[in-house]
Amino acid sequence: MYEIDVCYKIIFEAMLEENALEKIADRISKYTAAEVIFVSGSGKILAYSHTCENGKRECIQQKHITQKEYEHYRKYGYDGEGQLMVEEVELSGRFKGYIAVIYKEKNEQIFYRELVQVIGQAVKEYLEEEQKGYLYAQPFGKSVTAWSLLHEETLPENMEERPEPRYIGLLLQKQEIQERELLCIESLAEIYCVYEDQNELFLLFSGVSGKNLAEIYDRIREQKIPCSVSEPFGELTWCAAKYRLLKRMSLAGGTMIDPTMKREKEWSVQGLYTYTLPLLESAGLSDYRILRLIQEDEENNTDLYHTLKMYLLNGNNVTAAAENLHIHRNTLVYRLKQIKECMEIDINDNGTARELLSFMMMYDIARRHK
Repeated sequence: MYEIDVCYKIIFEAMLEENALEKIADRISKYTAAEVIFVSGSGKILAYSHTCENGKRECIQQKHITQKEYEHYRKYGYDGEGQLMVEEVELSGRFKGYIAVIYKEKNEQIFYRELVQVIGQAVKEYLEEEQKGYLYAQPFGKSVTAWSLLHEETLPENMEERPEPRYIGLLLQKQEIQERELLCIESLAEIYCVYEDQNELFLLFSGVSGKNLAEIYDRIREQKIPCSVSEPFGELTWCAAKYRLLKRMSLAGGTMIDPTMKREKEWSVQGLYTYTLPLLESAGLSDYRILRLIQEDEENNTDLYHTLKMYLLNGNNVTAAAENLHIHRNTLVYRLKQIKECMEIDINDNGTARELLSFMMMYDIARRHK
């Protein structure tokens, strides 16, 4: 029979050394023959006894609790060769992590219950240090879900495909946002889950419709919150790809519509014409209607080219384009009339609008590379 006083001594001595969590896990494991695992409040494996490496535990291989593993433990408990004892650790009412101990003899449950409580009290400060850089608090299961989605781990069957509701992803660099802005973001829509590391936040919103999507964009612009935003998508299995795209978008400057909020649609268009520009130029393709509009601006000091570009990028929506141009709706309507007269075309025809936007993007990119 193991003695709790011996465990106190082991833990105290290990705390005086470097890599205290690892030392505690290994020495307790050596004394009791149990496996010990320390888990952060976000599901990250912080340390574990080396005896854990002998098995095929998913969490040890991934250095994180996976969705599949979490769901299994939550529904069925531990069903391997042993018993599972878990202690939740909290500080100031906020969840900080888990201590998990896997032991063999079922009749030693009372000892291991006391052991995980003792370890939990001893390691609170270490778990607090790990979590203090994190801004967002959410249930442990949601943290595991977010990590699994972005690392393309296997998900429970009922999460694989769900055409509705629609989702959008929002990526923020933590050094660029304040607590006030974070509170604003949380109120935009229902948050399905949040992935957070030391540098960034990825928020996955659910139940997004066309109406509240426009409201989300407006609120972000009003608050001038620097972020990258995905287009709506219907399956959670797309999350990882959306996340990777937003990370690439976040590394570059803003678009011509908004230097702060980077939307996937605008970046996709800009990226497409960045890559196709050499082909278009070598083919000698151009649009003299666009050149005529630029000439009109130069001769009469107007702003028709930029007005048309914003109008087309906003999907030929007068209200949205006027807001982005910071002009009255009637002013925009008047400019559009001038543009139609100058170019002698129907800019609201879908095919014409796409063609015009293509050449305008090409023209802008060409000018920046001269």
